[in-house]
Amino acid sequence: MKFKSLLTIVIAALLTLACKTADEKPVFDGCGDIGNVHHEGSISYNEANDTYTISAAGFNCWGEKDDFYFVWKKVKGDFEISGDFAFVGDGVNPHRKMGFMIRETLDTDSRYADVALHGEGLTSLQYRAVKGGETAESTPDVWAPTTLSFSRNGNTISFRSGKGTLPDTDDTSIEMVFPEECYVGFFICSHEDDVVETGYVSNIVLKQK
Repeated sequence: MKFKSLLTIVIAALLTLACKTADEKPVFDGCGDIGNVHHEGSISYNEANDTYTISAAGFNCWGEKDDFYFVWKKVKGDFEISGDFAFVGDGVNPHRKMGFMIRETLDTDSRYADVALHGEGLTSLQYRAVKGGETAESTPDVWAPTTLSFSRNGNTISFRSGKGTLPDTDDTSIEMVFPEECYVGFFICSHEDDVVETGYVSNIVLKQK
């Protein structure tokens, strides 16, 4: 157990070091590939239009483990993170994903929850309640939003979505207990081991409650 904890700390430190080489907005602490990713992901930040460009491969965020690119900050307690998302091009797999995520650790099989915007427009709240367990999802009738908000309020994880503006009410929510401090940020995966996909994330606002 001690070795595993040390390994997690080392991985977090390496991701933070890698992220500092990118021209990124300083609100986030680290970034990098999680899991078995065949092509190294990347991030850049354009201050003029407050936009991140992220590119990555990664088989999926689903099932019993995840392979993807993650940009994160350690956050304690309740939060709301919001921003605008757009994929670049038509993509190879319609299930490529971008979105916001809360994650207990940086392990590939960590407990997590996210709001995932798929390339085909499907938008869902995905979650793995048990480390190494299967992923489940709550899928409201929401298609191809451009703006997402993702929140933690106590044990309630929820998201809102819109096109330029956000509604006052949640699209869906789940109840899930997380530690007080978790990794919070945004992600992308191509849903193909040997394909790199790119997306834009802009106007990010992180509010800690």
